[in-house]
Amino acid sequence: MYEIPTPEDFKKYMTENKLTGADISALTGVNSRTARRWIQPVHHKGASPIPWAAWAMIELLTGKKTKEDFLKLIDQWKKEDIGRGLFEKGRGGRPPKEEKADV
Repeated sequence: MYEIPTPEDFKKYMTENKLTGADISALTGVNSRTARRWIQPVHHKGASPIPWAAWAMIELLTGKKTKEDFLKLIDQWKKEDIGRGLFEKGRGGRPPKEEKADV
């Protein structure tokens, strides 16, 4: 299963790829404060895990993963029914309301 990195792993990734917080902000379109929260230790006040979509975007834009890698992953999710409603969400990201049968 594809997983997002821990803050420590993300910080290591940034160091290995010579990425700064400003680079992460630019790649993902978030402000620098949000990017800093992603590398804070989990116990730190204000820490927040990096969202999967932001992590995927970073990997795509830095060339670590390809579009085909993510398309394969999405196909796997569909087959294994683990996409957590990836394509079944309604407006606002919520699952669509179920139709009630008239009795």
